[in-house]
Amino acid sequence: MARKMPAKSVTLDADVRVLALHGPEEAIKKEKIDQLREALEAEHGEIQKFIFDGKIATLAEVFDEVRGYSLMGGYKLVIVDPADDFVKAHREPLERYAQSPVDHATLVLRSASWNRGNLDKYIAKVGAVIKCEPPKPAEAVARLVARAKDVHGMSIDRPAAQLMVDRLGVHLVRLETELDKLAAMAGALSPKGRSMKSAGGIDRAMVEQAVGKSSDEKAWEVQESILAAMGARNASAGTIVTKVRELIDLGGQPEILVMYFVADLARKLAVGGQMRAAGEPEGAISKALKLWGPRQRLFMDVLRKVGPDGGARLLDMALTADARSKSGFGPAGRNLEGLCVQMADVQG
Repeated sequence: MARKMPAKSVTLDADVRVLALHGPEEAIKKEKIDQLREALEAEHGEIQKFIFDGKIATLAEVFDEVRGYSLMGGYKLVIVDPADDFVKAHREPLERYAQSPVDHATLVLRSASWNRGNLDKYIAKVGAVIKCEPPKPAEAVARLVARAKDVHGMSIDRPAAQLMVDRLGVHLVRLETELDKLAAMAGALSPKGRSMKSAGGIDRAMVEQAVGKSSDEKAWEVQESILAAMGARNASAGTIVTKVRELIDLGGQPEILVMYFVADLARKLAVGGQMRAAGEPEGAISKALKLWGPRQRLFMDVLRKVGPDGGARLLDMALTADARSKSGFGPAGRNLEGLCVQMADVQG
């Protein structure tokens, strides 16, 4: 069995005696616990599951349950959730336990954070330490396609799944919840008399209608337009101002909100410029700023153009324009247009 590896690389079996699941992705933690439970049931038959709140449970309470034999004589699965504070307070006793665990129970430590140390080494010999992170966008799309088929018996177009990831991000709990809603809609919209299992699929039009754009997606709509204008071969103040006016007049975006999104773009360029000046590769910059695909290429083109000093100047200009608008020094639209003129003049 693989140890101390990313979640997708680990298959859990009935030999696991201690398991640590940490990271922000709750859906993967649940998936791994379900996988472990199924393996234990296949080996031991019916098992008993006990869950302790790691914020209030004592070490004695948890160890008494783990070490004690079940009155029914079955195998036990004992989960501490959340285990962040519990592990921090009882690391040494947990290290000793992991060196000699009982053979009639499995202890699961489920936490958001995890500090590596000797406990990892001891757990790896009798189980696994698994980091549960959100998947990459392409992996999230693939999981949505698979879940639609396996759980709901219907298809989802890949462009539809991609749009869900673009709008909602890559956290699986939210994606799976929205997919379940869409599947219910698709079943309800299927011809009368057809079961949901025989219903059609989920297409991009349904996602566009039912899945709202996240604030990040709305921000990127504005920022992509401005980046495209800044990165154009013949970029000018007029090009950027025209694009901003289109977003406000035709796209229905409030001037104050556009100003906020422009300031956020300036912040990203400033951070990216500092990282680039420090020698960080573009891949690391993209990961830190959550950029991928066409957005990544567009952003990097502009970042190379403005340079680290230009990014810092852009941020200062954006903060000044935002402060002027909030303080009543001129209409927000005029301050925004003035900022666009300044942005066109920034070069590395």
